[in-house]
Amino acid sequence: MEQVSPTRMNLLIKRRQIKIAQQGASLLKNKRDALMAEFMGLLKPLLEDRRALDRQLREALVFLAKAMGVDGPETLASLALASPKQPAIRIEERKIWGVKLPEIEAQNMVRSPMTRGYSPFSVSARVDMTTEAFEKVLDLILKMAPREIRLKKLGAEIKKTTRRVNALEQKLIPELKSQVAFIRQVLEDREREDKFRMKRLKGR
Repeated sequence: MEQVSPTRMNLLIKRRQIKIAQQGASLLKNKRDALMAEFMGLLKPLLEDRRALDRQLREALVFLAKAMGVDGPETLASLALASPKQPAIRIEERKIWGVKLPEIEAQNMVRSPMTRGYSPFSVSARVDMTTEAFEKVLDLILKMAPREIRLKKLGAEIKKTTRRVNALEQKLIPELKSQVAFIRQVLEDREREDKFRMKRLKGR
């Protein structure tokens, strides 16, 4: 325990420090609760997104294997080069209790056959189905990525906030209370000694 001078001024200071530490712990708990609610709100949709992505990726790979086998890899590579770029993706940030969380804004990645850079009449249905399947994969990834990043950031912030709460409640506040108890004990002992001394002086 930190050595503290047992004076009334220090007693007042330590009591004030306890009050501030308790208020800080309360605010941090509120922050942790808010972050935890956000974390839990993201968890279930993210798990559902992952399951959907796994299903969609398996389907896309089946279509790709068929297209590669029948239409040939050269045809698919040529069509990929002819395809225009996907629309721009905009990334923004929002804050929750001081934690920066990314938001991705993008158009639907699934395009119509007429906007894929090649004539739908010049390719097989296999190619169209493969293209659409992988566009759906990309669409799901763009929806899932910011949720996954937010989940990781929230988890890290929850851990950090919990450590701070524990440091206040289990270390700082008990130490301050122990110091207050020590100062009070010394001051009470001094007061009793002073009273005893005064009685002896009056008795003389």
